Amino acid sequence: AFIVLKMFKFDLTDKARNGLLIASAIALTVVWLAIGIGSSLLCSVVCFVYPAYKSFKAVESPQGDDDTQWLTYWIVYSTFNILEYFADLILFWIPMYNLLKCLFLLWCMWPIPNNGATIVYKKILRPFLLKNEDKIDAKLDKVTGKVNKYVDDARREVADFSESSAGQMLAAGSKVAAESASQQLDDALNEEEDKDKDI
Repeated sequence: AFIVLKMFKFDLTDKARNGLLIASAIALTVVWLAIGIGSSLLCSVVCFVYPAYKSFKAVESPQGDDDTQWLTYWIVYSTFNILEYFADLILFWIPMYNLLKCLFLLWCMWPIPNNGATIVYKKILRPFLLKNEDKIDAKLDKVTGKVNKYVDDARREVADFSESSAGQMLAAGSKVAAESASQQLDDALNEEEDKDKDI
């Protein structure tokens, strides 16, 4: 856009130049998302990196209302990603799906009081989660109990193995290998330094 304006000798102020740059970036992003090459990555970057940074800022700020805004976004975002995973074979055939997805997630994160995340959460997710909260908690407790049991069993087995003679031999061999690798690295670095001094 700047090249065309320079060819016709248009002189832009800084404000107009910045506006044109922003409009060009938006147009390029929309075209990129519509075409589809790398659009999934671009959509993920746009809809993940900015909200992640804003979530960091919300956690670090003393107000609590921005925490709620970004937690609501992440609830909607994670639900959307789970649904998208299972519906991927169908969504693949929708033209310009990544553009539509990016627009939906931008609507969800837009910094207005009733953005998309707030509406989706209040109208769909909150009623569903409140209705099924006891069932979800029971399933989570069951899964958490099983995971904790497996972790405790694994810890016991590791402790038993480390006390055995095979475990002690393995630990000693690992220590010798690490020391040897460290010595070889130091020798290689010293050799490079000696070569640099000779030049």
